[in-house]
Amino acid sequence: MTGSPTRPPPSTEAALAATTAALLDQGRIPDRLSQLLTVGAVLLLLFLGPLTGHDGMTTAVLLLALSVLLGLIELYFAFRVGFDAALFRALAAGTALPNLPALDASLLRLGLRPAAATPRPLEDRIDGARKLLRRQVWCLVLQLAAMIAAAGFLALE
Repeated sequence: MTGSPTRPPPSTEAALAATTAALLDQGRIPDRLSQLLTVGAVLLLLFLGPLTGHDGMTTAVLLLALSVLLGLIELYFAFRVGFDAALFRALAAGTALPNLPALDASLLRLGLRPAAATPRPLEDRIDGARKLLRRQVWCLVLQLAAMIAAAGFLALE
């Protein structure tokens, strides 16, 4: 048997890493949508900023500002998801999979991992990456909701 009971064989780990990389690559879709919403919100803020005076208009401007903020947060998560996708591709290619502690040491040296962190198994890394992707998508959903609400307030004006 090539693997221990708690750790799948390397070929299974490589396939799991490749699948995770493919899943994380899908983070580009919400990132593109969020970028469009962010640019739209900024343009509307530039246009509406001088027009604020009514309560509805002020609320719309605040919602647009919230949309821009959510777009910036989404951008951070998109960066993290893209970085993790590249790492999982390296794991799938076998350049880092046999030596996860060396990967952790590299991340620590670059300041991307806390010094006190313990080594994590591949499954925990996948769970963490999936959480980042979910957070990225939630930022997009909230950003879209803020834009829709702002449009509603603008329509009432």
